[in-house]
Amino acid sequence: MTAARRLLLLLTGINLVNYLDRYVVAAVIEPLGRDLGLTDTQRGWVNGVFLLAYMVGAPLFGLLADRFHRPRLVAVGVGLWSLATAGACLVHGFWGLLFTRSLVGVGEAAYASLGPALLADLFPEDERAAKFTWFYLAIPVGSALGYALGGIVAQHWGWRQAFLVAGLPGLFFAARMATLADPPRGGQDQGADTAAGLSYGLKLRAILTNRVWVACTGSYVAYTFAMGALSFWGSAFLQRRHGVSVGAAGEVFGIFLVVTGILGTFAGGLLTKRLQHRWPDIGVDLSAATLLLAIPAVFWALSSGHLQATYVAFFAAMLMLFVNTSPVNALTVSCLPASVRATGTGLNVLLIHLLGDALSPALVGRVSEAGGAGGAALGRAMLLVIPAIAASAVALIWARRRPAAGLA
Repeated sequence: MTAARRLLLLLTGINLVNYLDRYVVAAVIEPLGRDLGLTDTQRGWVNGVFLLAYMVGAPLFGLLADRFHRPRLVAVGVGLWSLATAGACLVHGFWGLLFTRSLVGVGEAAYASLGPALLADLFPEDERAAKFTWFYLAIPVGSALGYALGGIVAQHWGWRQAFLVAGLPGLFFAARMATLADPPRGGQDQGADTAAGLSYGLKLRAILTNRVWVACTGSYVAYTFAMGALSFWGSAFLQRRHGVSVGAAGEVFGIFLVVTGILGTFAGGLLTKRLQHRWPDIGVDLSAATLLLAIPAVFWALSSGHLQATYVAFFAAMLMLFVNTSPVNALTVSCLPASVRATGTGLNVLLIHLLGDALSPALVGRVSEAGGAGGAALGRAMLLVIPAIAASAVALIWARRRPAAGLA
């Protein structure tokens, strides 16, 4: 196995525990909330404070990553978020929970800024969508493990033990990452780095005036708003609206995330790789189309009073939503010069979470409370994601209206 493939495997493993640690809280939010006496708005802010720390830390780590040894920065971040996740088993109130989740956010910010930039330096541009497919497969698999492991452990041993079990595996990856060499920046790129040697202000200007980066970031802001609300409240919705147990709800969402995530992510990445030589913008077109197709499925899932119909609709919606993961993220990284990739990725993370899933779980929780906080009220509140999905597609359609030279 080549050094590039070994690093891809390690980064994928880290991405898996990244999302396991992130979504274990969604699986246990109902018993945790009852035990600590949290309102729906407070439960929403458990995720919100994590994302606030995450999005603020990402640009800082992006700036550091364009100057310093990236694998060691990743190791520090992974170690911090793993210890903070495990430490949540000791909290006894709302503020203690917020503190541990904010540390998780700081740790994950290091990886969010550095992981895609490292990957872009391992493989040439025409291979990135396919390689990013493997990297982003860790999102549904890790999220599914967070839901399933969190739900099962919480049901049998309690929610505190779920945090402990989820947090410890990351320490292995942190130790391994600290020993690796940093690949050459821009080593797989074609052409000169047009941003090399620029001041930080001029680099920011180059990022913010890049049409493709702006379009992809705008699309992902809206996408992240929708996915943040659906992923955080989905398990609670099944429990309140349809009477599903905490363990069963975690298992169902875990299975759905694994199957739809693998199928959707593979479809997006592999179709883009196979067809982009003939149709350069196929990744953008495919992503926009599947986002639009997801809208009726989301509406059906949240409006149906029948559990089986809700399951079918959630499955279809999640499948469509996962298709755009590899093409859009690969394009977001590839459209920037190597010297500003980590900075651009950090800024992307800041914006998609500041305007996306840092707001949506708490907003849905507040609207749910105003409507009575029952299953039907939560379902109506979650319909807020539909305009966001539509906006995500529109942003990609705008990116499609490009100069003849191409998107990248």
